[in-house]
Amino acid sequence: MKIGLTYLYVIFRYGYPHRFEDVLRALPEIRKLGFHYLEMEGLGARLLKTIYLQRKTLAKALHDSGLHVHNFCVIVPDMVSLNTEKRRRSVDLFNLGAEIGSELETETLHMASYAPPVHYLGARPYQLGDRSGYKFADQPHIFLPKGFDWNRVWAALVESCQACANIAAKHRKTVLMEPRVGEIICSVDSLLRLIEDVKCDNFKANFDTGHFSAQRENVVLALAKLKGKFANIHLSDNDPKDSNHLAIGKGTIDWEEFFRVLKSMNYRGYLGLDFALGKTMSQNYRRSVDFVKKITSKLRIPLEV
Repeated sequence: MKIGLTYLYVIFRYGYPHRFEDVLRALPEIRKLGFHYLEMEGLGARLLKTIYLQRKTLAKALHDSGLHVHNFCVIVPDMVSLNTEKRRRSVDLFNLGAEIGSELETETLHMASYAPPVHYLGARPYQLGDRSGYKFADQPHIFLPKGFDWNRVWAALVESCQACANIAAKHRKTVLMEPRVGEIICSVDSLLRLIEDVKCDNFKANFDTGHFSAQRENVVLALAKLKGKFANIHLSDNDPKDSNHLAIGKGTIDWEEFFRVLKSMNYRGYLGLDFALGKTMSQNYRRSVDFVKKITSKLRIPLEV
């Protein structure tokens, strides 16, 4: 297994939105922390298009920093819009993400299901904040618009996922779906249903320990349910009282059993540390790596950093 960082490092370090220059600035910092592997995101159309235009510059900067991006995430919420034209434009943006992934030689591409098209009274789920931090809306209040039809929402998501999987296949890549609390895909069973309905061999799950725990899933049982259907893992701890992503060992997840089951599945992929806790994030990364190393050493699981 290989352990690295998700894009939360850049978001917490440089805020959202941030500039392409901030992305380049973050790379030597990540390498200085001791990591070789990371995920990157095209957060919104503007940054995605900039990265696309600067993809060769980014590839060189990664090479010079000794870093490998294994997963590129395309963050375009209109992917699940009920407006056909908005979905089409979003799929076009995903195609740019696939071109970026090819330039960076990633193994996977990545998407999310986003919040359903309802009216929110206050913050939406998984709300991106400004430089003051990442904001999770644990108890959003909603009302349904007139004519709301869940089947239409589901059909739009399936259609977009199929289109993205077909694009990824042309680049010989797997596309991953991220489960997130409060979004269309938030649970193990909704993820399993989506994989079944999309019907594309290269469409798989991104296994997210923090979100599954916050959804009050048993994380170890979730592994068993998704056996053979996930191709990347986001690692964070969690206390199910809220959605906060915690450093490994700071929550309630049974990590020794988690890694024992992963070993039994012969998983050899990536583990992305998916948290960033303010001024202590560097310390929390180091402690989490040490925590994971201790368990994997005990279980005789090879681990690369």
